[in-house]
Amino acid sequence: MKISNILQPLIDPGRNPISILLKQLQVGQILEARVLQQVQPRLLRLQIGTTELLARSQVVLSPDTRVRLEVAKVLPQPELRILQAPGEPQRQQLLVRSAMPRQLPPAEVREKVRELASQTKTPRQAEGARLLDKVLRDSGVKLQQLGPTQVKQAVQHSGLFHEARLSHALPAEPADTKTRLLQLLTRFETETELELELDPGRPRPAPDAGDKSAPPRGAISDSLLARLTRLVEASVSRIQLQQAATLPTEDSPRQAWQLDLPVQLADESHDLMLRIERDTTAQDAHGDSTWAVNLAFHFDNIGTLQARVGLSGERVSTTFWSDRGNTHRRVEQRLPSLQQAFEAQGLEVVHLSGVLGAPAQPLIRIPMPDKLLDEHA
Repeated sequence: MKISNILQPLIDPGRNPISILLKQLQVGQILEARVLQQVQPRLLRLQIGTTELLARSQVVLSPDTRVRLEVAKVLPQPELRILQAPGEPQRQQLLVRSAMPRQLPPAEVREKVRELASQTKTPRQAEGARLLDKVLRDSGVKLQQLGPTQVKQAVQHSGLFHEARLSHALPAEPADTKTRLLQLLTRFETETELELELDPGRPRPAPDAGDKSAPPRGAISDSLLARLTRLVEASVSRIQLQQAATLPTEDSPRQAWQLDLPVQLADESHDLMLRIERDTTAQDAHGDSTWAVNLAFHFDNIGTLQARVGLSGERVSTTFWSDRGNTHRRVEQRLPSLQQAFEAQGLEVVHLSGVLGAPAQPLIRIPMPDKLLDEHA
């Protein structure tokens, strides 16, 4: 949290005894205060509990304003800092910092689930592996069914909008990936507790209380169900990172949606990263917002391919970046077909090209925290 605006309580031992409150202050302590009066431009009269005190401050506050204070220093010269509510950048950093340590890319989760499925020894473990595998298989789109309706449905069920539905008092979407993962997490934790009750000698590590924004872990052991639980948490954290990438920032007016989109081919899946952006400030001559769709994926046989499709009204522009020469040539060979497809939809193609190499800036990125360690923790 960004902390500013230091207040210094005025202490004059010769005239007034030091209050019990000031004697009991501890660094890092959080206090609730109410402003009683702005005595002078740099002098406030505050009430903290039943104690009234005068404090120096550069900030001007109206009477009855309520503030949260953090104790920065104690006697003989106490200092209190006014805690400000986190803005959008701070909220993004908090979300990223909580999700980053536990997240795993979808491909890695799928691989670990397959490994655990081959190690199951009880019906409960086998059912747990099967349920998690089903959630992963149901996400994304099948290549043979790829189309606008299927992509739209995959975005809606990606987990990005789980909290948005709850905030609007809408019922949970049964097909939403994050909803299904959280339900599975609750089930695994309950069944892990049952395993511990049936085997009292197994060690019971303390619950993970470090991250209050994460789903409760409960008692976690080294059992196979516990490892499945951690994979569910890793998947939820990955979605949280993608949600963090869509939070608005002060320096960008764009609304964005970013997600991992698994594309299923026969018995295997490949992950395509998708980012949809809408810029309401950059309007065309007809007042329409501009849109951009960024794609990035890597297949062993073609390498890394990135694409950006921009749409402004009825005008479309597209660029493909390939890191392999043969993939670049194949893309350029198909560009005339793509132009015909755009024009068949009534769009005016203003730019269409392929580039050998990578864009100057990544089209899609996973947000990283500015700091992994919170010095104020």
